[in-house]
Amino acid sequence: MKKSGWIKLHLYCGLFTSFYLLAFGFSSLVLNHKIPVDQKAVVDTWSGQVQIDPGIPDQEIAEGIRDQLGLMGWIPPWQFKKDSTQFRCVLTHLAKDTELKLDLRTGIVQVAEMPKGFWAVLHGLHFFNGNIPNAPSWFRTWAVYQWLTLFVLMASLLLGLWLWLKYSRKAWEVYLFGGLFFISCLIMLLL
Repeated sequence: MKKSGWIKLHLYCGLFTSFYLLAFGFSSLVLNHKIPVDQKAVVDTWSGQVQIDPGIPDQEIAEGIRDQLGLMGWIPPWQFKKDSTQFRCVLTHLAKDTELKLDLRTGIVQVAEMPKGFWAVLHGLHFFNGNIPNAPSWFRTWAVYQWLTLFVLMASLLLGLWLWLKYSRKAWEVYLFGGLFFISCLIMLLL
């Protein structure tokens, strides 16, 4: 392969990894500086019918509602509220929170959906491993994309180093970029 072919490959690898690196950088800023990105406005309300035995544990009631209504997401147990006539819980995932209110006598569920917004979803990708209860299987492609991005990034770094060694080899570049790399690693370790 010619030099220009290797350089194009190096550039395409960089373009492939750029979205992930930008998203990870943004979500790190939001995470470390606690920037509020969630929206809490109710956008959609609807109701559904479920068949749930009120005598089962709260976790099973919440999972039964989620499964029978065909919803996806995690159910935080600390948000369960139950009395003799009503059960409340929240279903959450990257894109929205869903508040569920079940009338234990009739089985009617009132659903209030609150989308979180683009920035909250982007922030959520920082932790996302591709597994959301009841989510479509294609959600797992995010984990594949993460690993693929990691391998392509490493290949791009090695290819860039090889290109530099083969075609450039200026001593001041080694000291400059090696020093910047060392200082950035040191800063990341200290923070």
